[in-house]
Amino acid sequence: MKKYLLPLVLVGGGIAGAAAQADNLRILLPSEFSTMDPMEILSGDQTMVMYHIYCRLYTFDDSMSPVPELVASEEVSEDGLSWTLHLRSGAKFHDNTPVTADAVRYMIERMREKGGSQQALFKAISEIDVVDDTTVVLKTNKPFPALRNSLAHPNAGLLSPAADTAQGDAFGVKPVSCGPYEFVEWQRGSHIEVKKFDDFYRDAGDVEGVVFQFVPDVATRQFMMMRGEADVALRLGPAEAQQVESVDGVHTIDLLGRNMFYGLNYAKAPTDDIRVRQAINYAVDKETIIDRVLQGAGQPSRSVLEAMLWGSIPVGQFEYDPEKAKKLLDEAAPESRKLVLLSPDNRYLLDSQVSQAVAGYLEAAGFDVELKVMGDWAGYLDAVKTLNFNLYMLGWGGSTGDPDQVLQSLFKSSRAGKAWNYSSYSNTDMDAMIDDAGTTLDDDERSAKYAEIQNQLFADVPWLFMYRGANYTAVRDQVSEIHTLEGPSFHYVFKLPNE
Repeated sequence: MKKYLLPLVLVGGGIAGAAAQADNLRILLPSEFSTMDPMEILSGDQTMVMYHIYCRLYTFDDSMSPVPELVASEEVSEDGLSWTLHLRSGAKFHDNTPVTADAVRYMIERMREKGGSQQALFKAISEIDVVDDTTVVLKTNKPFPALRNSLAHPNAGLLSPAADTAQGDAFGVKPVSCGPYEFVEWQRGSHIEVKKFDDFYRDAGDVEGVVFQFVPDVATRQFMMMRGEADVALRLGPAEAQQVESVDGVHTIDLLGRNMFYGLNYAKAPTDDIRVRQAINYAVDKETIIDRVLQGAGQPSRSVLEAMLWGSIPVGQFEYDPEKAKKLLDEAAPESRKLVLLSPDNRYLLDSQVSQAVAGYLEAAGFDVELKVMGDWAGYLDAVKTLNFNLYMLGWGGSTGDPDQVLQSLFKSSRAGKAWNYSSYSNTDMDAMIDDAGTTLDDDERSAKYAEIQNQLFADVPWLFMYRGANYTAVRDQVSEIHTLEGPSFHYVFKLPNE
């Protein structure tokens, strides 16, 4: 199997094959979602579609570093508490209304008022001053070095205030933003279509339109690529990727992406006991699961921060020790040894198969496991939100390239029982540590603080630590351009700014 190091850009000719007409692409996604409102981005597939529709103040280059998108220039005060952003003139939303500083304020205030899943991105912003149509000043109470990263996050997509006001709750199914592609249609259970926005402020490349087709079955995605019915197919397994590569004109992108883990519910017995959480980690043979279930497509997870993130360190690993697991479980002596394990199906690579293996290991260690597998991603998230589980499977990619967003989202007490801290982890000392690191300007000092945080979280055992999962994307050789963001593990098919 061909392997590519990231960052990666593939360059070739026009679009070929039966998949689409010239200059149009068909991209196969494993899962559908319920909305395209930037307030509620809940999956990588959703992010990939929305990345083509929405524009942001900053975007990411291929190394996950934030670079200006709609920001023409910036001025940061010496104390780091005031950011003056000058917007590019002439940028338009897809309804032909202008992109203004008021739209920036509208986006941030909307996220705060509606309580979106990533409202922590803007927590540091204390004041928003609109100076004129193209100038906005963002003020913070404390320094926030990750502000550019936060404003490049997909949840920070700008939206037309006029369209949002007119559409109300329907905005999420007919989004109006200012990205390189505008929304055409969404046929539920089938596809989403977008077309190039003719008034986009810069050259975005040659692709005139994209159809994102929802194909949950991995074998079907494989055969559609092999028959020339698609141009890109996401999240193939190792076996499917190998088969696809046997076809002339098709190759695969192989990358290690998000952290895969099972969140352990602090608010439900018996996982409210640290000895039980430790026992769960010792009971599961992660190496064997990687080798036999994933067919080698992964590496053991060694921290709550993905290895590609700045500040990540390899903290450690719970080695497979079933006898130690049994001893810890006996010491804890919970009233019930029943565990409810929630798992998606076809959301992540071989996810339900991994969950079946995990359940088997836990049963062997003395637990009574009720495994609930759900094929519908939106339905799965609804089940997770009830908090009626002991373990739930999730993959997390560093969508800002900075540790602050990961830690704020997954471990702050204010998010306990809510997205994305469904483990209900709550620790006021950890809250203070996360906030302190997030407002530290010196990189060396900040990195040392994140090392301390990672060590403490590993000791607290909020997860069943599993693996950093591999992703395989099949791509036709003649696709003109495809960029890959390693952290959130998705692709986009338009040019970067200044490319």
